[in-house]
Amino acid sequence: MIIALGHRRPIETSFLLEEWQRIVNNNAMQKKDYKRLQGKKKAKGAAKPAGMSEKVLRLLKIYTLIAQNRYPSVTSLQEKFEVSERTVRRYLANINLIDSIEFDPQSEGYRFVHGDRIKKLLLSEDDFLMLITMGETLTHFGDPFRESFQQFANKLTDIAKTPTNKAPQVLIKIPDAIGSDKLTATFNEIMQGISDKRSIDVLYHALHTGQEKNRRIDPYGVVFYEGAWMLIGYCHLQQAIRTFALDMIKELKLTNFYFKPKNDFDLRQHLSGSWGIRDDQPVEVVVRFAAKIADYITRKDKWHPSEKRKTLKNGDIELSFTVAGVEEIKRWLYAWLPNVQVVKPEWFRERVKKELAEATKQHKKGLSGIKPVDQKEKSPYELSKDLIGKEGSGRGDLSMKGKEIFREMMRKKHNARH
Repeated sequence: MIIALGHRRPIETSFLLEEWQRIVNNNAMQKKDYKRLQGKKKAKGAAKPAGMSEKVLRLLKIYTLIAQNRYPSVTSLQEKFEVSERTVRRYLANINLIDSIEFDPQSEGYRFVHGDRIKKLLLSEDDFLMLITMGETLTHFGDPFRESFQQFANKLTDIAKTPTNKAPQVLIKIPDAIGSDKLTATFNEIMQGISDKRSIDVLYHALHTGQEKNRRIDPYGVVFYEGAWMLIGYCHLQQAIRTFALDMIKELKLTNFYFKPKNDFDLRQHLSGSWGIRDDQPVEVVVRFAAKIADYITRKDKWHPSEKRKTLKNGDIELSFTVAGVEEIKRWLYAWLPNVQVVKPEWFRERVKKELAEATKQHKKGLSGIKPVDQKEKSPYELSKDLIGKEGSGRGDLSMKGKEIFREMMRKKHNARH
């Protein structure tokens, strides 16, 4: 990555890290001073000790905030890194040695004196293909990413110097994001809350109950799953970590209440047991796929991190999983019908049997009020034959009697009209 530093020559990130490392080292305490201070009792609210790599990482984060025109203030940086005002001012001084910064009274935060920090790149054919692929993928994620990616591409690349050949056709087939009028604003506010560790107040419409409730949520992370953006966070109403669909958030307000994630929350670890995003009790599930679709199953190394695979003598494939609940894996299994069956647990097998029996029953009923396309209209005479008897069936007496009954019914109907 290349970073352009104002009027100075572009320098590489590695050089920037080395320069900051040198500055931090030069500003560090002498060893004897450190030992002298080490014995003193720490003042309340003093900065937490940090390794040299953490200090450099903080410098990079502050540099990025300023480069993105986020105008960080001393107070906001104190809260973000949980350090003292003196430590923040020392970080800003270090950055100022690399490239000049100044306080912007209007935005109440710091900015670079020499403007835009990012140098545009000249793309190769491979780079251009990668950018197109990224763009095609992100278009499925909805307006927040569609618009942001276009801005990113314009900032990142020199469009006039990109390859002039016709762009290769790349198509990513995933569900498009479920959208709403407020989705972009909601998404941006949530991401701000996640970044700053600030709680949000929402009015949320729960689909499973149909009710709307006000909730305070500590936003931990977002997941794009089956065409929907989902928020994972701590719900103060339920006093537990819950999942919320962004398109079901009717109102949202970013608060000034800061939070610390429960138990050092890690989003990837939190979802590691789920088949998708559901958080439920772990269940041991064993399923068996018919030999005729074995190649489709084994073409993928693993369908889930917990998967255990076994090939049976008849060629069937048996897979074992430990998943959070069965609702999500059940939908996946139904996609493989009729070539899959649940082996364990027995209660899950019975649930599947019951649901499939109900589905079969519904299909046998046909569509209510709609005649199947291949069903021909029957005449009244044919209907009477079906009900009472058919000629050639060996029960001619019933057939003849049916005709007589039908004629009598028609006469009564005719007389009633006149």
